[in-house]
Amino acid sequence: MKYSIFFLAFIFSFSTIFAQTTQPSTAKKTSTQQVTPSTQKTTPQKQPTKTVTPSNQKAPVTPVNPVKPSVVPPKSTPAATPKDITGYWLTANKANIIQFYKVGDVYQGKIVWTRNKDKNGKPLTDVNNPDKSKRKNQIVGTQMVSNLKYNAKTKTYEGGKAYLPQTGKTYNCKAKLIKNNDSMEVTAMAGMSLMSKTLIWTRTTGVPSK
Repeated sequence: MKYSIFFLAFIFSFSTIFAQTTQPSTAKKTSTQQVTPSTQKTTPQKQPTKTVTPSNQKAPVTPVNPVKPSVVPPKSTPAATPKDITGYWLTANKANIIQFYKVGDVYQGKIVWTRNKDKNGKPLTDVNNPDKSKRKNQIVGTQMVSNLKYNAKTKTYEGGKAYLPQTGKTYNCKAKLIKNNDSMEVTAMAGMSLMSKTLIWTRTTGVPSK
């Protein structure tokens, strides 16, 4: 009987010790099961694709269309025609060029070129001038027209005098622009305008080159 009780006590104590010994192992297994990673698959998110430009290539540049300035055609400016008689005029016989210029409110005209020469081939002189002291003067440089005044009502240059070296005589004269101011009527009058003669002079650019 004593042996049976002793044997039961031994078995009980052994069982208790065994239970204490094996419990941590079970806990360990439990904890191990808890930290076991989930077997579920995780789909990684796609990252945006970045375009990488090689370092040895220039980034493309978007061309910019330049703004073209508006083209304004130049205005055609016609050559201005003088409104008065100033300038150079070729006489009707094309033998002389008279230059008109203005002094105050009157217009004067002098001979600046002549085609004719004397019998020795030299420039003509004013041999028919009533003033003997001027007879050796050259025709070129002689004042031929003087004291013309413009009359706005009649659009005529009036009250002038015209000297003709060919005869040495002086006449009353008047002038009027015609044909877009490129021609001029020059009228010489003797006495009370009972005798007159009108010639057409044409505008020119200057003295011909030698």
